[in-house]
Amino acid sequence: MTRRLAAALMLLAALGLHVGVAAPARRQRDAARDEFARLREEREGLRVQFARLQRRSASVRAPSGDAEAVRALRLSFLAAVEGLPLKAVRISAAAGRQGAVAARGRLAADGRQSDLLRAAGRLAEASSGVLLENVRFAQAPGNDLRLEIEAFSLRAPADVPTSAFPGQAPADAKAPR
Repeated sequence: MTRRLAAALMLLAALGLHVGVAAPARRQRDAARDEFARLREEREGLRVQFARLQRRSASVRAPSGDAEAVRALRLSFLAAVEGLPLKAVRISAAAGRQGAVAARGRLAADGRQSDLLRAAGRLAEASSGVLLENVRFAQAPGNDLRLEIEAFSLRAPADVPTSAFPGQAPADAKAPR
């Protein structure tokens, strides 16, 4: 009789443990899974939004005026190499002659491959406002590599002359009287 009573008490204890501990733990686990799935979907939505904003910032245009466009290009070059242990850094920039190009420039630097790739990556980011035209790596004296980048920035659409023929006044310009 005592064995049956002990078995019944153990069965009641197991049932109480299941109802009191295991079932609430399962509900808590299921709620955590749902929350995790919701946060994962939110993260993916934010990632898509970030990519869209990054693409939109790729269309960043150079400021109006030749001097401002050249200055902005130089500042982008300087921001790309800032804090990197590079040697023989040379930066040049000039105003674009005509058309949609606001400024053209060149960056050259010597250093380790990882540092040069980091600088090129910074310039390739949409937020730099620079479009890369040509990127070259060459062997520099010693164990270093040389990075040479040719890049340009674009004018705002309102600043682009609409003439179909180079050197001719834009079609929307008023003729002198």
